[in-house]
Amino acid sequence: MRSQPRLQRGLPERTLLLDACGVLLGEPMEPLFRAVAASSGLRPAAVAELFRQRFRDDLWAGRMGETSFWSSLATACGLERAPAVWRTVIDQSMRAMPVVHRLPSWGRQARLALISNHRHEWLVPRLEALALTSHFSEVSISSITGAVKPDQAAYDRVLGSTDRAQILYVDDKLANIAAARSLGITSLLADADGRWTNEVDAWLEC
Repeated sequence: MRSQPRLQRGLPERTLLLDACGVLLGEPMEPLFRAVAASSGLRPAAVAELFRQRFRDDLWAGRMGETSFWSSLATACGLERAPAVWRTVIDQSMRAMPVVHRLPSWGRQARLALISNHRHEWLVPRLEALALTSHFSEVSISSITGAVKPDQAAYDRVLGSTDRAQILYVDDKLANIAAARSLGITSLLADADGRWTNEVDAWLEC
């Protein structure tokens, strides 16, 4: 994908690095945990902990396939099979957030890149349906790259030799923010009401 042109030519190119879910799209995992809990009788918090302990790393890193995940999750929750509604919940939860309308203006001021711990089978169709992929010069999804945030390899893979001083990173997970800051990357935690977008505007001098 092509980089977006910048207005201020002659200056070092800045990179705005964005997480996907919780920043640009709705976060699907908490709704999924509630749906699994409703099907199994477990508490949502118990489902979330089960996911973190038994599935998260392998699923996001692509070591576990989507079909295997659904069947294994159902078995772990005491069910014979995964209800189709679980997959529907994933799709319906990833709605575009208002910030997506700012991508064109941000893309005129900086190179935009996307980094996400996710399944490409879930994320890519949503990005394409919302016509968002064209805004990004780089889209890094963990199930394809095998690199999962907050591991340094995830950031190194998408940023390469980019000057860390010219990067602003936005994520909704504190662990990912802390990891990026340890690498010298200026980082913002995406708050639920979207105040972080004003900080991006200030950084870009929009």
